[in-house]
Amino acid sequence: MTGFQIEIDMTQDTVTSLADGGYSLLGFKAVQSNNAGGAPLAWFNSADYATETVLSWQDKYEAFTTNSQIVPGGVIRATNHYPIDRGQTLQVDGNKGTGYVTQDGVPLAVSIHNTTTVPFTCGVSQSQPDGSMDPLCAFPLYGQHLDVIVPLERVLLLFTTAQVKTSSVIYKAYSQGLLIDLTAAPVRRVRFDINKGWAWDGGVWAQIVPPNADLAPLLVEGSSLQSTTPAPHRATVAA
Repeated sequence: MTGFQIEIDMTQDTVTSLADGGYSLLGFKAVQSNNAGGAPLAWFNSADYATETVLSWQDKYEAFTTNSQIVPGGVIRATNHYPIDRGQTLQVDGNKGTGYVTQDGVPLAVSIHNTTTVPFTCGVSQSQPDGSMDPLCAFPLYGQHLDVIVPLERVLLLFTTAQVKTSSVIYKAYSQGLLIDLTAAPVRRVRFDINKGWAWDGGVWAQIVPPNADLAPLLVEGSSLQSTTPAPHRATVAA
């Protein structure tokens, strides 16, 4: 299991100003999918920050289904959730969104195959910095369709005074953010100043995201990994 880490340096004045202003640190994580109807979710929201803040997580995943609707500001509740690895498939065979995990799937991706005629919302959850398992994306899952989702090692961070619940559907950036790519290095170090905003060493692995920017194009990347034609069933993996 691979671990990842982002270290955020801030001055004491910045930390004090953020705390006095009621700011929290909001985090999102990017994915790639063959389904263009996906939405980014608030992966974590924390007021636990200091002059040196360390965010760490692992590539540990769950696939989920739910009846929660994908609407701006709505909260996606992972009603049925199953531990899953990249390259495996959640076979949904129950009209309530229940199912089982099989070994067959698209390499590097988490696949979710709806074998029923009932539509659901589906997505991937990942272990987040506080250790909990929370959804990071949501997609429509139509009857007899297959959604293929690749978790990417790109994280968007921003500070906000908005009251945002974890797993909320968020389409716009509340404030200036920083999109950080950890694909080539599992540890990144950045800086934040209450007046100057985000900074780093100038490498191409990070980019500023302006306030009110559209988040879906940044966090839900399109892909032609596989069509929505269902995959065949194979050996079952015990959850």
